[in-house]
Amino acid sequence: MTGRLDGKVAAITGGASGFGEASGRLFVAEGPRVVLADIQHDRGKAVAESIGPAAYFVRCDVTVETDVAKLVDTTVIKFGQLDIMFNNADIVGAVGPNPYRRVEGNP
Repeated sequence: MTGRLDGKVAAITGGASGFGEASGRLFVAEGPRVVLADIQHDRGKAVAESIGPAAYFVRCDVTVETDVAKLVDTTVIKFGQLDIMFNNADIVGAVGPNPYRRVEGNP
């Protein structure tokens, strides 16, 4: 790897699986330390442990503002800074009107 992110610290939401997990592994390979955040506590903790000391896990529900604030605070406390915030987590379910929903009169 290139080490182009050496000395940086990243927080990655949705970091316990899928694209977030892969991103966490790639980020660490590029040099930064990462905090993985997810609602999947056991899986997230296991992923962080498998990555090594450059990774740390925080339980975070991105739909809860105080959880996101805790993620930022924990990252700065644990690693002294926050340079990259990768908002990867998705939210399942409707959070408002869906403009693409088919309704009568709208094909």
